[in-house]
Amino acid sequence: MREKGFKTIGFLLLLVFALFSLSRGETLISKNKNTLSMEDRLAKNSLEHYQKFSRLSNSYFVYEGDSTEEKVTTDVYGFKGKSVKRAFVYSLIVPGAGEFYANSKIKTVLFFGLDATLWTLYFNYHKKGKNKENKYKGFADQHWIEDDYREWLIDSLGITSGSDQDSFWNKKETRYDWLSHHLPDKKDQQYYEMIGKYDQFKFGWDDFPVPDTNQALRNAYLNMRRDSNNLLNKAKYSVMFSLANHILSAFDAAIAVKKHNRKGERFSQIHLQMRLSERDDEIVPKLSMSMKF
Repeated sequence: MREKGFKTIGFLLLLVFALFSLSRGETLISKNKNTLSMEDRLAKNSLEHYQKFSRLSNSYFVYEGDSTEEKVTTDVYGFKGKSVKRAFVYSLIVPGAGEFYANSKIKTVLFFGLDATLWTLYFNYHKKGKNKENKYKGFADQHWIEDDYREWLIDSLGITSGSDQDSFWNKKETRYDWLSHHLPDKKDQQYYEMIGKYDQFKFGWDDFPVPDTNQALRNAYLNMRRDSNNLLNKAKYSVMFSLANHILSAFDAAIAVKKHNRKGERFSQIHLQMRLSERDDEIVPKLSMSMKF
């Protein structure tokens, strides 16, 4: 009876030990599934770092000695050139504007200042010339009498109509002849030019044929008209020089922009390359920089 009791107790202990061993085995197996060795952890970390670095560098694997080809080229700073056509048009419209666009400040002042001076001269000369013109026109209206001129046609040439477009008898040539110039119907530029320029119209001046006058009124008129024309011509030349300044400034601006672009492109040829290389069974980053002159 006593022996039987020991067997029963022994069997129970054996059963408990077996159950305990099974539960510990499952725990060790499950823990082993979640636990990595030191070597595995190092390998995993190396892989994660490599993946991050690969995304940042956006490069390819290059083996030392196998290839030196540049895979990625990045401009350190982007240079944006200026438009040659735009500079040309700017200065063609306003001299110096294209030079300002090309960052040429001194030439901007020179071309714009010259154009401003030329237009100032134009307005000054044009105003004085027009004042002289009004003066000599008023002088002609006062001292050149059209009726006296037509009376001379009748009395001296025998043109009964008093028109300088009709023929007359030329006693010297013994033939019918015509006058070379005809007085305009309106008092336009040609009218005021002809009454002073041609001897045919000298008979209309109210001091003709007074002795010892030497056509003083006509000569005074011609002098006033000459002064007016000189001033108006200077105004015209000012405009012509201004147009030449526009064209010259336009070409200079185009050249200035070309120089600006070449200079900027020369100093912008700085390239930065980043890549990965394998050396001694290790992946190492490499950074290189180059500049083109």
